[in-house]
Amino acid sequence: MFQSSYPASNILKINQNSIYYTYNIIKEGFYPSNNILCYTSARSSDQFKIPFGEDYQNYILSTTLVTNAANTYLQIKRPNTQVRLSGIHVFGLNLQELEKERERKQNSCLLKPFNKLSNSMKTKRVHAFSEHLTVDFKNTAISYLNPNDHLNLQEIRFAVQEKTFKANFGIQDMEKENQRNESFIKVIDQGLISRDSYRKLAALQSELPRESAIYKTKKKINEQMNQAIPISILNISGQQSSVSINKDSNTINDSEVIKEVLKYIRKAGYRKIKDILLFILLGLINQNVLNPNDLTIHLRLSDDGIEKYEILQEVMTPIINELNDLVINGLKNSTGKIWKIKPYFSSDWKFLSIILGFNASNANYFCPWCLCTKKDIGNKNKVYTIEKNMNQLDPAFFNHHSSEKPPPGHIKPPLLKIIPLDYYIADELHIMLRIWDQAVIITEMRRISVTFQFWQDQETQSWAHTSLMGGDKEAVLKSFDFRVIFNEEYALLINRLWRDFYQLYKDMKSKETDPTQFANKAKQWLDLFLTPS
Repeated sequence: MFQSSYPASNILKINQNSIYYTYNIIKEGFYPSNNILCYTSARSSDQFKIPFGEDYQNYILSTTLVTNAANTYLQIKRPNTQVRLSGIHVFGLNLQELEKERERKQNSCLLKPFNKLSNSMKTKRVHAFSEHLTVDFKNTAISYLNPNDHLNLQEIRFAVQEKTFKANFGIQDMEKENQRNESFIKVIDQGLISRDSYRKLAALQSELPRESAIYKTKKKINEQMNQAIPISILNISGQQSSVSINKDSNTINDSEVIKEVLKYIRKAGYRKIKDILLFILLGLINQNVLNPNDLTIHLRLSDDGIEKYEILQEVMTPIINELNDLVINGLKNSTGKIWKIKPYFSSDWKFLSIILGFNASNANYFCPWCLCTKKDIGNKNKVYTIEKNMNQLDPAFFNHHSSEKPPPGHIKPPLLKIIPLDYYIADELHIMLRIWDQAVIITEMRRISVTFQFWQDQETQSWAHTSLMGGDKEAVLKSFDFRVIFNEEYALLINRLWRDFYQLYKDMKSKETDPTQFANKAKQWLDLFLTPS
């Protein structure tokens, strides 16, 4: 057994064959290589020497055998003893453990290369290095600057194997740091940037917040939101799930993950309207969106992409019940005030017709508000008004004792009967999309600063193009010049058609627009649109 705290202590202790030996290392010197460790060769006539006595004035030496020197020394100390010593043990020539310990201590001083460290160890190594630099900075600053100069170390940047690190030493303003991280989270969410993609981006750009800091902030926001607006689970028992998990597959081999996935099949998550409104109410008042002196909330509902009536009927049940309660009883806030809820519904034409229980959006009777048919499309002489209301639909679908039939086109009960029919509004974006469906020239798009590309689908070999949304679509309506495509006469006509529609689009959103004037302008535009080419 080998005991040592060298170099803190020069004392070595070893237990060999139940005999304890204690050695005092005076000085490190010559170490024989492993292949000749079993013997030594003299470099002088005084090969084996044992000093003793006061101030080590006396000594025993042997130029032949190490055992001879050891036993000569023993006879001087104990003349009558019959014991024999092993010179090998006395001089420690057999201490291969000492050689191994020396090599281990030398090797322990060699740090593992940075690229062979784990990520956590890299972080610890860089942090320790930065802290050490801080101490050196403070010690060095004393020699060059006055203590009253208020010197502060703010930042250190260094690179290890071409990877840049930055250590900040200033006092962190946690509030500003959180605001900065939240701003980055907003951009990440809006840009649909994955966690792995941001991690790679932050590794390239050291000025960006670390991915771990972003993740912690995002997790904190999610926890706060889940407390303020809890997620409720809705069973969709009536729907057959097409989800299947093959336990033999290598894709998912964690039984706990499989169990968690199976637990939420045929279930949907939703947040209550009341919780959402109470959470955003104060902010909307501070932004002057809501008037505290007019306790009315105009609530817009829209579509979520599901286009099957039966699924919507089931998943919307809790929302419908809650909306009915809010319309009847209002929303009571923390101060006891009760806000009146006025719901609206806005979506594209197809989804709007599904919610209202229409046969189809392109059926003969297609209009949610009047009784016009496909034959009436393009009839400029007919004045269209709202001819239907929810009171006509209610007895036809919700009163089983009534023999009244619903208006033509309605074959299913409306899902949101609490919303008056004149509060159903077609989405302005989808109205605009009906005027233009295909882009034409990329260079013209670049001129008006709209990103647009054509590409060929590798499977179908058909050509596709960028789908324009919102502001880009509006920019095309306003500024696209058709003279790059058509001759002067046609280009002027089409440009006028698009500019006039853009003006109608703006008027439709303006509260100052006179309905009669708008109708006249719309008819004039329709006349232009139907002009034979």
